[in-house]
Amino acid sequence: MKISKKLTSVASVLVIGSSLVAIPGIAAAEPSADLKQQVEILQTQLKAIQGQVDQQAAAAKQAEKTTQAEIERIKIPQQPDSYKPGTVNMHTGAANPNVADSQNFLHRERDDSLSFGMPSHGGITLYGQFDVSVDAATNGIDGHVVPPGSNGPTGGIAVGGRNGWLPAIATNATYVGLRGFQPIADHEAQFLWQLQTNIAISTVGGTAESNSQQSNAVSGSMTTGTSYIGLGSKGQGAVKIGKTFAPYALSTNIFNPFAGQLGSMNVVMGNTGGDNRVEFGTLLEHSIWYESPNWNGLSFAGLFSPGQNRASDSGAIPAGSSNCNGGNIPGSGGLIGGNGVLTTAVPIPDACNDGGFNNALSASVVYDDKTAWYVVGAVEEHQNVNRGSDLFGTVLIPTIAQAQALYPLDVANETAAKLGVLYRFQSTGTTIGGIYESMRRNVPAILAFQNERQRNGTWVFIQQNLDGANQINFGWAHAQNAQGDAGGQHNFDPTLTNSTADMYTISGTHQMDRNLSIYANYAITQNNGNAHYDLGAGGHGVTTDCHASGPNIPASGGLDSAPQCWGGTTLQGVTVGMKYRF
Repeated sequence: MKISKKLTSVASVLVIGSSLVAIPGIAAAEPSADLKQQVEILQTQLKAIQGQVDQQAAAAKQAEKTTQAEIERIKIPQQPDSYKPGTVNMHTGAANPNVADSQNFLHRERDDSLSFGMPSHGGITLYGQFDVSVDAATNGIDGHVVPPGSNGPTGGIAVGGRNGWLPAIATNATYVGLRGFQPIADHEAQFLWQLQTNIAISTVGGTAESNSQQSNAVSGSMTTGTSYIGLGSKGQGAVKIGKTFAPYALSTNIFNPFAGQLGSMNVVMGNTGGDNRVEFGTLLEHSIWYESPNWNGLSFAGLFSPGQNRASDSGAIPAGSSNCNGGNIPGSGGLIGGNGVLTTAVPIPDACNDGGFNNALSASVVYDDKTAWYVVGAVEEHQNVNRGSDLFGTVLIPTIAQAQALYPLDVANETAAKLGVLYRFQSTGTTIGGIYESMRRNVPAILAFQNERQRNGTWVFIQQNLDGANQINFGWAHAQNAQGDAGGQHNFDPTLTNSTADMYTISGTHQMDRNLSIYANYAITQNNGNAHYDLGAGGHGVTTDCHASGPNIPASGGLDSAPQCWGGTTLQGVTVGMKYRF
């Protein structure tokens, strides 16, 4: 190197100068002032050159390190120094904060959340709810006697079995899920996804069977809850594909402080038949839906679920599904097959004749100012709903031939529409809300006598926040008289025409911290005439219904369960539970 050579030359001159001083005859001579000045100049230059050499050596060493780091960077992609703000989470509508990721693939967005950011500016959230309660409930049947003219198999004797108060431990609306979003390069839209699994804490996972509802879905299996993929942006809204509760049901969740408890509003609202199925509040499989942006408090949602049913009467299991649409396993509703052929033995496996339907459409419009007013209008339609099982085994249709002749007519569209208004009093911590609902089944006049699905209903609730993180809630539901009654299959009194019902619920909640709460509630359903509305619909793990049990009366669920539903009973239940949300 040039600097090194120059240093060597200067050093040589200094050595020579020193040698001249050491030569005999010259050593005694005093060096001249010029020579001393030249030596000092050379020494100064030598020090400067030495400094440049040191700097050059350090630069060379750093260059070597940089080259090695570049090689390592190519081998393992580096993470950014921080999670940059500005990306909008489509699930919450909020911008993600600027939080260092400590070179991890996932990093916490906040210390108090289970939301994590990703280096690609996406996000993932772990969420869930655990809810377990201790219950005591009665179906109100204890000591009842089959009324004259009824079709009940007990033949006029008093019903035995444990039909009074029964203790229970229930897992209610318990689930765990993951949801996330991922920006798409050069696009405003983001990729959205969610996977949710319902969990049974107090029971072993399996297919659910009760007197009034049966399912082939395995509790605790993967993605048994709301799950989807989709695309969305803050300005354009979101389109999602998967399974979900329809906009009709979701739009009024805010009106139901008893969700998952005994006495939920779903016992009456959205529940056409009075059993624990909630026809207009079930999870809809194979659906596609749109959620609009929020326009100054106004939003819209719409859903379409293709029936995927090859049977013209909706009597087959939808393609790709394990359950009939409508909330029951095949054959649970009666003794006929999907083509209306009577069977006197075990029901034909593909007989979705107790509410199976084809296409479903649902829509809602909501105005929410986030402070005082919440107003909602919603509508939903289920097409070609098969209620053929209501025709068989009833005192209202005495012969099998008559039932078979009417069967093709008992496949009809069912619709529901509702209007809800809620107001929040900020100064007192009080919330008051109410819903009016109309449900219709489009059957011909000849079947009006057994059309229990057509009626109106109302729901009113009051929620009051109290000191000390406490809250108290009151609710009242009223089912108006239905057009007809299919109860002729059960312990039915044909002299009674009133089928109204009232349900009253009261609950108290104490919020122990941000996530954990304890609650207690009491609910009572008072059925009039042949009405048979239950307790537990809409998410409670142990339902209480109108079905009896006794000697030679199977009531444990499954295809061999006898109807034995008692109309006009009063059901009651008390619950104490603990809920943890994250």
